[in-house]
Amino acid sequence: MKSSELARMAGVSVRTLRHYHAIGLLPEPPRGDNGYRDYEPTHLLRLLRIRQLASLGFSLEQIGPMLQDLDAERAEGDERCGESDRLLDDLDRQLQEQIAQLERQRELIVRIRSGQGEPDYPARAASALEAIEDFERTSHGQGFLLCALTGNDKTAMGVAAHLYSDDELAEIERIFHAIPERGLTQEYLHVSRLMDTLPAHASAERREAAIEAGLAFLEKIDDCFDVHNWLRPDKDYELVLENMASAHYNDAQIAASDELFMRFTRRMAERSERGGRTSSAEA
Repeated sequence: MKSSELARMAGVSVRTLRHYHAIGLLPEPPRGDNGYRDYEPTHLLRLLRIRQLASLGFSLEQIGPMLQDLDAERAEGDERCGESDRLLDDLDRQLQEQIAQLERQRELIVRIRSGQGEPDYPARAASALEAIEDFERTSHGQGFLLCALTGNDKTAMGVAAHLYSDDELAEIERIFHAIPERGLTQEYLHVSRLMDTLPAHASAERREAAIEAGLAFLEKIDDCFDVHNWLRPDKDYELVLENMASAHYNDAQIAASDELFMRFTRRMAERSERGGRTSSAEA
C-alpha cells in the first residue's frame, strides 16, 4: 500500500503518518524500487490501534509504551497487568475528573439560566454579589464598606468578582448578611453619610466623629471579618480597587477612611494576639 492508500483506509492524513514516523510511533516500511514506501497490513493494524487508543483519550506519548506492553502481554498469554493496566487506571481517573467538571459546568448553566448567576462572572462570586445586591435593594444604599464595589462601577465590581479569593468573597457575604440580620442597616448608612458628606477641608473634630462612628459600627460585626485578610499586605488588585475608590472622594474623606481602617486593623491585630477568632466561620 502507498501512504495515501493507508491514510485513507485508516481515516488519517498523510501528514499524520509522517508525524507518527517522526516520533517513532509507526515504523517506517522500506521503500520500493520506485522510491515509494510500501506499507503492509501490519502497518494498517498498528495505525488503527493507535487511533483507537487516541480516541479513548491517551496521548501519543502514552500510546507507544502501551502498544508495546499489550504486544508483550499477548505474546506471553498473560492477562493485562502491566503498564497498560496502570495507564487505563490513570485514564479512568482523569475521565472521572472531567465528568465531575462537566457536571459542575452543567449545574452552573442551570443556575445562570434560572437567574442565579451571570455567565461572565465566576460561580464562586455569585453568593457574595447576591448578598451585596440584596442589601442595596432593601436599604437603597451602598455604604462605605463597599468602597469601589458600587453598583454604578461595573468595572470594579467585575474585577473584585473575578480576583477576590474564596475567603475574601465569603467575608463580603458574611458582612452584608449580618448587617440587616443584626438590625444595623440604619447605623451603617448613618456612618456612610458621615463619611460621604465630609467636605474637603473638614475639621479634625468632624473627621474624628466620622471615624469613631465607623469604629463603633465595625466592632458590632467584627466577628464577620477574617483577621488574615486584614493583616496581610495588600494585593495588587486591591490597590487598583482602592485607587478606583479614591477617585470618587476628596482628601478629607480619603484621610478619614484610611484612618478608620487603620485603627480597625490594629484592633483586629490585637484580637489575633489575644487568641480571638479569626472569623465567624471558625466559631
